[in-house]
Amino acid sequence: MLVIPVAVFAQDDDDWPPLSYLRSDYKEVAVVAHIRIKEADITNRIIGYENWRIRAEVIESFKGKFKKGDAIEYVHGAEAGLKKEIFMGEKIVFLLAEREGDRRYYAVLENSTLPYKEATVKKLRVIRRRR
Repeated sequence: MLVIPVAVFAQDDDDWPPLSYLRSDYKEVAVVAHIRIKEADITNRIIGYENWRIRAEVIESFKGKFKKGDAIEYVHGAEAGLKKEIFMGEKIVFLLAEREGDRRYYAVLENSTLPYKEATVKKLRVIRRRR
C-alpha cells in the first residue's frame, strides 16, 4: 500500500497554509520574502544531514530589510540526499537572523519554506498590512 503524506496534498490546496499558520511563522523570524534562487550548494555534511548555502534574488519582501532586486544568502539544513533541484526556483522563505561568535547569517526556520503560490503571497500581504 502506497502512503502519501498529507502535506503533499495540502501544498496543492490554495487554502493551505492557513493565515494563522503563516502569521505564526511570520512572528518567529526576521525576514519573510518571495525569492528566486540562483545558486544552491552543499557547504557541510554530517551523517544523515547536509547544510546548503542558498543565494537568491528578492522578488518581494514581506518583512525585514531586503527590497525587491536585493541579493540574499542564507543557510538551509536538510536531510542528506536531496537533489539540488528541490532548492531551485521561486520560493517563499522565513529566515531567522542567527549569530555564531562574530559571524551573522540567515537560516531557514525549520519546515517553513513554501513553494510560490499567489494565494500564499496574498495572505502574506494581508499580514504585512496588519502589522
